Amino acid sequence: MAAREDIEIELKKVCAKLASDELSKHFRGWNKTMQYHFTDNDTYWYIRLVNGKPEEPKEGRLEQTEINYSMTTADFLSLMRGEVSGMKLYASGRLKAKASIADLMKLQKLN
Repeated sequence: MAAREDIEIELKKVCAKLASDELSKHFRGWNKTMQYHFTDNDTYWYIRLVNGKPEEPKEGRLEQTEINYSMTTADFLSLMRGEVSGMKLYASGRLKAKASIADLMKLQKLN
């Protein structure tokens, strides 16, 4: 199980990518919340995007979110560090994602 600090560091990297000059234009106008559920320690984190700009990641569970991910902390860290592909995790059932197809396609730009 990964440490809380490791999860927060990687989520902040997601925010930095979303805010980068390269990607921010693709997410302009997006008002979405991405929620991550880490099954091995049953914790939740979320990132809100307001007009495409990410807020700081926060720990906690929200009832209404547009994009939901569920996986272990180890799989999350491996995914974020490029050690395993999201498609491989998804195909093996180790990553569950719930969102509209359009949102998932847009989020592919993060990889």
